Amino acid sequence: MPNDAEITDPWSQPDQAERYDEATNRIFYRSVVATLLRDAPALSGVGLDLGCGSGFSLEVMLDTYPGVAWSGVDTSLPMLAKAKEKAGFSALPLFRADAARLPFPDKHFDVVVSSFAWHWFRPEAGQEVRRVLKPGGWLLAAVPLRQRSFAEGNQAMAKAVMANRRTYARRGSQGLCFAETATLLPGPIQLAKHEAVVIEEIFRDSDQLVERLRSRGALRAILGTSARLSLPGTEPVSYEWPFVVLHARRG
Repeated sequence: MPNDAEITDPWSQPDQAERYDEATNRIFYRSVVATLLRDAPALSGVGLDLGCGSGFSLEVMLDTYPGVAWSGVDTSLPMLAKAKEKAGFSALPLFRADAARLPFPDKHFDVVVSSFAWHWFRPEAGQEVRRVLKPGGWLLAAVPLRQRSFAEGNQAMAKAVMANRRTYARRGSQGLCFAETATLLPGPIQLAKHEAVVIEEIFRDSDQLVERLRSRGALRAILGTSARLSLPGTEPVSYEWPFVVLHARRG
């Protein structure tokens, strides 16, 4: 396993893990995983939650596929510590590691799941996932999608970005293009599902939206580590989370 200095960890602050691991976010991320698992193949054997965070996805996977021997990987020690606090997680194997350098042998897993984490990974992650997957093993991924939205919150965010475009840089953490996601797992593969999905949320006002974006790391993902954002308006505001659902089988 790489040492701490070799791991890029944008979630290293305990207060960020506290903000993330709250009931509203739990509801959202569990709904993402439920969407990801719709029409998913039957799973068995050994499984990995890649970018497991504080364990929202693992909660669903343990309930849905209790016969799979699950492990989790994340770069953030505070997030893994939050996961360890949860009922049923104390004996679950959780590892701190970079998705592009996994501490597992070749052809080890029957399934790798990644929900709303791939946009943080380095480009080598796809080849690394292929390495640790058994032939015939599955990658199930929900990947944030970079696309235009006409929801009020998304439009306000886009205007804020454009107003400060001299200081904002385009980065992979802002989400992937639809075509890119078809090749997350290097071939040969069997692509069983590849579709765009949108989850819409309604927030009390723009302040609540900004706080939710901050708690989920979305401000940092879109604007960078020095993310600061205030949006005008106090009326209820909608925000769309577009993402791709991918079911890919390793050849």
